[in-house]
Amino acid sequence: MMNAEVEEMEDTAVCEVDVRSVTVRFSDGVEHAFPVRPDQTILAAAKEHDVRLVHQCLTGSCGTCVTRVASGKVRMSTARGTSLLPSEAAEGFRLTCTSFCDSDAVLQFDYPSSVLDEPGPARCTAEVADAAWVASNVVRLTLRLPKDAGLEFRSGQYVRVQVPGTEEWRSYSMASTVADLPELVLLLRVLDAGVMSDYLRSRARAGDLIELEGPFGMFYLREAKGQHIMIAGGTGLAPMLGMLEDIRMRAGRKPKVLLSFGCASEDNLFYVDELDVRAAWLPGLKVKVAVANPGEAYRGLVGNPVEVISAADISDPATAVAYLCGPPPMIESARAHLERLGVLPENIHAEHFSASAA
Repeated sequence: MMNAEVEEMEDTAVCEVDVRSVTVRFSDGVEHAFPVRPDQTILAAAKEHDVRLVHQCLTGSCGTCVTRVASGKVRMSTARGTSLLPSEAAEGFRLTCTSFCDSDAVLQFDYPSSVLDEPGPARCTAEVADAAWVASNVVRLTLRLPKDAGLEFRSGQYVRVQVPGTEEWRSYSMASTVADLPELVLLLRVLDAGVMSDYLRSRARAGDLIELEGPFGMFYLREAKGQHIMIAGGTGLAPMLGMLEDIRMRAGRKPKVLLSFGCASEDNLFYVDELDVRAAWLPGLKVKVAVANPGEAYRGLVGNPVEVISAADISDPATAVAYLCGPPPMIESARAHLERLGVLPENIHAEHFSASAA
C-alpha cells in the first residue's frame, strides 16, 4: 500500500514538472500567465484557462494568432504548413495555434488587450453593386451590405466571402474604410483557374448575393508618429488604400508616408491615377510605382516594389513603421531589405497571401 502511494506521488511530481508556464504580454502592458502541457498548443491552453487571444483558422494558414517569443523555447509543429515565413520564424515569431512549449516562456503580442473587447466577426449577406475590371488581372468588387450588418473593422483587416454557387470561401483585404459602409470594396486578382476567378470572369453580375464574414486579422494601422512605409505587390495595395484614408482623416499632424507599389507588367497596373489623387490629398505621401517586366515604351521605375526603396527614402529607420502586403516571397524580401536599412523588426507588420487563395 505504501509503495503504491509513493508511486502515485512520483507520477504526480512528473506531471507537475512537465507542465510549462506561459506568460502572454500585450502591447498595453497587460499580461496573463497560465500552464501549458507538453502535448498542448499554446492557443488550446489559453482557451482552457480563459485567456483570450486573437485567432481565426486554427490551422496555421491565416497567421492571425502570431506572437513573438520574448524568452523560452517554443517550437511550431512541422506536421503541416503554415503562413509563417522562414525569416519570421528565425526572428522568434510563432503561431499559437500550432506551437508547443519546451520550457517556460514569455510571449509578446503586437496588439493591446483592449482589442479582445471589440465586437467579434459578423456574418451577413451582401449584394454585388459592381464588378469592374481595373487591370488585365484585377477586378474591383463593390459589395453593398445590409444596414444592420454590424461589420466593424480596422483598415488593413480582411473578410471571408463565399464564392456564389459554391461552398468555397476566400479571404480578401478591404480596400475601403468603415466610413464607406454600407459599401465595401475588395480588389481581387483573377487567375487562369480558380473558383473565385471563374466566377469573376464568367458570371459575376450586379445584384448577386454573397455571404460575407469578418473582420479578421491583426494587420491594421498602428498609432505611430514615425514615417509609415507601405510596400504592396499587386492586390496587396488593397489594405494600404484604407490605411491611407485613415491617415488622411485623422486630426492633427500627419506622418510622412512612403508607398511603394509594384506589378509584374504594365497591363497589371491599376489605381495609378487614384494614387496620384491620394498624394495630392496627403502632402506627406510619396508614391513609387514599379513594373518588373516592362515593355519598350515604359518610362517608369523598373523592378519590384522592394528593390526600388533606398536608404534615401527612409527619413529615420529607428522610428519608422512598415506595412507589407503581397505574395510570401515579396514579404520575405521586403522584411530583410528594410531591416538592412535599419527598420526595427518589431516595427514591421505583414499580411501575406498566396495565389491558391483565388
